[in-house]
Amino acid sequence: MSLSTILPHHNGRESLDTFTLRSLYIPKTFNKRMHREVNNVTRFLHGFPNYLNKEGYTGPSKNSIDMVVKGGSLGKCTAVQRSTDMDLVLFFNGYDSMETFITDKQKEGGILDKLADYMTGDHVNSKHWKEEFKPNRDFHINLKMDDRETKYDISVDIVPAIRVMDRQGCDLDKLYKKMSLEPPDVREHYSPCLVQKQREFTRRQDSTVKRLMKLTKYWRKENHLDLNSYTCELLSVDACKDGCRNVTQGFKTVLEKLKNYNNLNVEFSKYYNPDKWRSYFPKEPYVMDPANPFMNTCKQNLEVDQIRNIEECAKGTLDAIK
Repeated sequence: MSLSTILPHHNGRESLDTFTLRSLYIPKTFNKRMHREVNNVTRFLHGFPNYLNKEGYTGPSKNSIDMVVKGGSLGKCTAVQRSTDMDLVLFFNGYDSMETFITDKQKEGGILDKLADYMTGDHVNSKHWKEEFKPNRDFHINLKMDDRETKYDISVDIVPAIRVMDRQGCDLDKLYKKMSLEPPDVREHYSPCLVQKQREFTRRQDSTVKRLMKLTKYWRKENHLDLNSYTCELLSVDACKDGCRNVTQGFKTVLEKLKNYNNLNVEFSKYYNPDKWRSYFPKEPYVMDPANPFMNTCKQNLEVDQIRNIEECAKGTLDAIK
């Protein structure tokens, strides 16, 4: 199989560095449009508490929005030209308990339901946005730009969260200790609350690593592989942990790991000592969130065929590069 079959738009002759620079960066005109649209959504989100008050909501979330943090590939500067995802993490004031927040978020007529109504019901401010309904809407709502508005895909996840770190940062080890005492179904709701650390970790990577992230995510999308975007980013960081001369070298390292998917065991020590929290790590495969020692970024419960597709595509791509 040729490389241009595996990586559409590759001309079969250029290096992977050249291909990434030529094909996978967002055009300036679209980048401006995307940022303008996201800024509009962000400003609109800051009016959400007034909407809750008007609708008679009785939960503590009627207090002002603390902040909106841009995450996802655009927030981390790892967006790929033809597909852009954005997480807007909406931090609410007024909550001291994660359990109370989860209840208010998920109940019928609660925060998620109200957010969906608010973000799609305004005929002026939200006329281009449509909600993508998913079978399990426990953590966020997903909006897509009307296809008539752009030839590129724009997807925005709006994720409610509460502040678990103060403005000067916090003792992360103390926070992780608190999280360790929570039930697993509560603990998983802490992940979006750590978005600033997740974003900081990715943004600090050098340009070669960021190009590798783009290439790995593009490869995953074009070959319809069951890998999370964040997992691809972290595999790229891990591939370059001992230095990386170019994108081709890094990509080969990523593929070598993925051709033995069930043996994945990737971890980072930027914000925590993995050995201290290893008893909470899942069995392989895992690619741990560098900001959350309880979060495996790999998709769970993949079928045998889905794993085989990842491994065979990795092997075929290595053969094509060689």
